Amino acid sequence: MNCDGKMSFGAFVFPLNPYLLRITHSRTVTEAKTLYGAAAVSDMGGTVRRISGEGEFCGTDCIRQFAELQRLFENGGSDILYLPSQPPMLAVFESLTMTGRDIEGVIQYRFSFVEMPQPYRSRALTRKTADGSCCLWDYAYESGLSIETLRRLNPDIMRPDQPVPAGRSVYFC
Repeated sequence: MNCDGKMSFGAFVFPLNPYLLRITHSRTVTEAKTLYGAAAVSDMGGTVRRISGEGEFCGTDCIRQFAELQRLFENGGSDILYLPSQPPMLAVFESLTMTGRDIEGVIQYRFSFVEMPQPYRSRALTRKTADGSCCLWDYAYESGLSIETLRRLNPDIMRPDQPVPAGRSVYFC
């Protein structure tokens, strides 16, 4: 989880957290008609999460702040999305809209992200509490992730070759 409470995507840290944040979880449910008018419902499983919200950039450099976020959006690709009080996730920046212009040093915006599906590992394996016997290389082998990905997800673990202290969380997405 993002313990400092700041929202970030890749290297961009939002100066102010959005004032509106929606995290949408949904399932694919289908309905089929059967003989004699009865219906059958099938739960096809969960879908990826969608994250959307609204926020504002404030100050004399609010236009620069928005331009920096806009460049990140235009670059495309996936990166790690950190949300306050949520485990990190791999996501794609889906949309960015400026909803208010620079009036008295404030620019309002809307955004949306889509979680990247990760079929190669269980959704339950987003975080593990270290027992003090494994290093980051061990966790990379166990999870199937590259050491570079784990180092990016766990920047507070400085030495990937030394055991992660017991009780510390290791993040996998």
